[in-house]
Amino acid sequence: MTFDINNVSPTIKHAILRSQVPMKTIGMEFSDLDDSKARQVVEAWVDTVTSGMVIKSPGSPSSGLGILLIGEPGHGKTTMASVALQALIKGMAFPTPRPGIFMDYPKFLRLEKESWVNEDAKKDIQAIYGDDLKSYVPLFVLDDLGKEYRTQSGWSENIFDALLRARFNAGLPTIVTTNVPMNKWRVTYGEPMESFAHEAFVSVVVESEMGDRRK
Repeated sequence: MTFDINNVSPTIKHAILRSQVPMKTIGMEFSDLDDSKARQVVEAWVDTVTSGMVIKSPGSPSSGLGILLIGEPGHGKTTMASVALQALIKGMAFPTPRPGIFMDYPKFLRLEKESWVNEDAKKDIQAIYGDDLKSYVPLFVLDDLGKEYRTQSGWSENIFDALLRARFNAGLPTIVTTNVPMNKWRVTYGEPMESFAHEAFVSVVVESEMGDRRK
């Protein structure tokens, strides 16, 4: 069942609203989603994070381990990522002022470019990468990987590579949603990233029995 955002503590309410999860998903819980294998895997991953074995957990084999939600458009990847982020914000105490951020990949790339000339944007990027030890972002959702505009220089693909490696090495998990299946990552993002993704993510295929729910 959904939870009432006005009935949680002011700290949690502020963190969820500031996380930029899609407004229509605020208050949703796993019980609001189809009871699928994908949901079960994501719930198990959330439990692992909540147990303290993922975020900045020295020596843990799960340190920095994120989750990769793969599927066709309209099958619920974004909603599942939002539910997972809200569940973690509600269930954990965080030492930083902004425990989680939800951002689509094209917007992240715009923020990356803006950080070259804007000091506030630069601080946001540093927090997302985990560079700032006092204001890092423990949980980051990167939505819609694969919709970005690609150039011959491979700039956007290199940014994704740098982001994921920086967060993983800092022990910070990333939730990624994408319609690019893993067997195409070598072509799209390069062989090193395709290999690294197997270490950095639990890979989950999200497939709705209803097909594209938007139609």
